[in-house]
Amino acid sequence: MSSFLDLLKIYQWALQASVVMAAVLALIGGQWTARAKSAQIFVLGQGSSLGIVLGFVLNLILGTDFHGLNLVLGLSLGWLTLLLSDFWIESRSDRNHIYLTLFVFFLSLTYLITSITPSLESHMAAAYFGDIAVMSNLGAQMSLAAGLAFGAFLLWSWKELSMISFQLLNQSSIHRSGKNLVFDVGTLLLTTMAIQSMGYLYTMGSLFIATSFASSRSRNLNSYTAKILLIASLGSLLGFSISLFSTELPTVPCILIGQMLVGFLSYTKK
Repeated sequence: MSSFLDLLKIYQWALQASVVMAAVLALIGGQWTARAKSAQIFVLGQGSSLGIVLGFVLNLILGTDFHGLNLVLGLSLGWLTLLLSDFWIESRSDRNHIYLTLFVFFLSLTYLITSITPSLESHMAAAYFGDIAVMSNLGAQMSLAAGLAFGAFLLWSWKELSMISFQLLNQSSIHRSGKNLVFDVGTLLLTTMAIQSMGYLYTMGSLFIATSFASSRSRNLNSYTAKILLIASLGSLLGFSISLFSTELPTVPCILIGQMLVGFLSYTKK
């Protein structure tokens, strides 16, 4: 037990960041699901991931180690993807097929770039599957701060954002809300930061696992929100703790399986 407590002290920032980011990503996923835009967020994530990989390539070409470049390119490509989705694809009747095509296109480009740059293979493993246990304290602290800030905004504006989601789903929104713009920008920033620091698998899983379980038996919006936060945060804490007990178990799969386990338990209880 003492060795486990020692590990908790070593990974305290990574643990806090993974729990908070999972909860905030789950809230983001709840709004995107309510807007029937799950496919769009997958494309956005893959676009940001491609930008991060391009940042790795530029660092290799320039002989630098500027991690901010990865984040900037990830944000830039993610933002272009979001604009393309909102102003062109979203109005088309066959948009889901286009989203899937874009997803495959971005994924193919990412794999192609990795193939012609062998030194990127280790970076790609981290970019997709992540290894939160080896995340730097600075990266964890930045993720924690961003997650707390955007999480506070989401909870403060939750009812209004939910109404906006309802209006967008029913095409009854007649103007663009400032809070919705903050939501879009925050979504882009948080998902890109999470992909860069914690991996694509962790990010996509945290966006939708809690929502999938919470949407089935929630009585109202407050119950739905509470379940999302419980599944994402408690599941992440459980999974991270299990991975610390056995150094052979990777952190991200344990976190996502932990979220699924907590979600299943919440689903079975009325």
